Amino acid sequence: MDEGDRKEFISRIGTFFLLIGIGTMWVFIVSDMSNNTDFVFFFISIVSLVGGWYFKRITAPPPKTGSRFEALRKFIQKQREAKAKKDAAKK
Repeated sequence: MDEGDRKEFISRIGTFFLLIGIGTMWVFIVSDMSNNTDFVFFFISIVSLVGGWYFKRITAPPPKTGSRFEALRKFIQKQREAKAKKDAAKK
């Protein structure tokens, strides 16, 4: 198993734990609404959510640098170049 497959597998495990945490939180809320509160579901939910978040966090891809507004920067730069070319042609 290479590094990419390993990270994807760990990320999927994190997603699984997040879903388990959400499900057990829902069961806890339903048990609370029925006046038969069972805090075991709450604690399982918290542990699952924290564990899932941790696994997703350690396998998160590195943030892309400079790509957020790159298309807008290129568009503005092309407009400036076209304007400079047009001004140079007028002179």
